[in-house]
Amino acid sequence: MIPIQWFLNKRIKLVISFTLSLVLIMTSAVLASYTPGDQKPVPKDRRSDGGTTRGCSGGDIPLTVLASGNYVGRTVSPHPMFAWFVSGDSASKPMKLMIYEWIPSGKPKEVRNISLQSLPGIMKSYPFSENQLGLQPGKEYLLQVVIHCDLDNPSGDLVDEASIEVVKMPAAVQSKLNRAVSSVEKANIYAEAGLWYNALDEALKLAQASKLGEVGSTLLKDLAKWEAPKIISELPPKEREVIEKRIDNLKQIAESAR
Repeated sequence: MIPIQWFLNKRIKLVISFTLSLVLIMTSAVLASYTPGDQKPVPKDRRSDGGTTRGCSGGDIPLTVLASGNYVGRTVSPHPMFAWFVSGDSASKPMKLMIYEWIPSGKPKEVRNISLQSLPGIMKSYPFSENQLGLQPGKEYLLQVVIHCDLDNPSGDLVDEASIEVVKMPAAVQSKLNRAVSSVEKANIYAEAGLWYNALDEALKLAQASKLGEVGSTLLKDLAKWEAPKIISELPPKEREVIEKRIDNLKQIAESAR
């Protein structure tokens, strides 16, 4: 005769196993798929070649902001999260995170300047606290991340940039978010709406420190697919090389920092 306790333990294990399998299936089914839609190209006069292309100690993957370098990324948040990748081969160095507001027919206006210390892997920051004004809808901004490899030689700084456009929350997106119960669902909703910075924020909430996690890795691979303009074959060789190198960097980060 089978002991009742053994039978109950067996049933409990089966239920737990089934539940975990169901959660994994549901999670994989809703992994974020980034669809930028009618994304706006970064104007030529605002583009940068990304500064130095290697880590301070010669890392294979350069300092890379986790955003498009070719298009203006969108957010609905006045207090967005920004993230970037630092090569694991680089020793900790002083760094800056700066945000500028683009002024029509004028010089960019600095709105944030934060001192940090570099760490290997994925770094992230919320430059504005909830009680600060933050970024304003309808305006465009430039994010610039700088690592000072040698304070006595600014020309050797590592630099990468990304453009941000603050848009109003679409009613349809808000309706979906009101029903969402997890960061996976929220990341997917934001990603499908082309709201890159919001999607990445939710994705990194699911990841370990200095990592992308599964959802973040998927998002970055999607970003790499959309990074190249349709006319890339018509661009000058140097400009095409910069874009292709960034795409390769994003793919490598998606794999190495998962």
